[in-house]
Amino acid sequence: METMRVEDVIDVPNRGLVLKISVDETDPYKITKLRNLIGSKIAVSNVDGASFELEVKDVSVSFSIANFPLIGLNIRERVDIERIKKGSKIHLL
Repeated sequence: METMRVEDVIDVPNRGLVLKISVDETDPYKITKLRNLIGSKIAVSNVDGASFELEVKDVSVSFSIANFPLIGLNIRERVDIERIKKGSKIHLL
């Protein structure tokens, strides 16, 4: 998968932390394969050098009318949303 970046961090009641992400990939088939990340460990690297290791609990993938991917990674751990910055890079461990 191409580079993944954090666009927004959302704390959803009764669901936990969700990372809204963007990808450079344009092939819808490859984007839907992001569901394979469930149960995987990812590293989120902030632009300030801080890094977090998180486990993906669920992946939500949908497409807008303009075929733009809308991707959310539900994270198992509880992290202060202020610590994860927009633009942070996500790497698969």
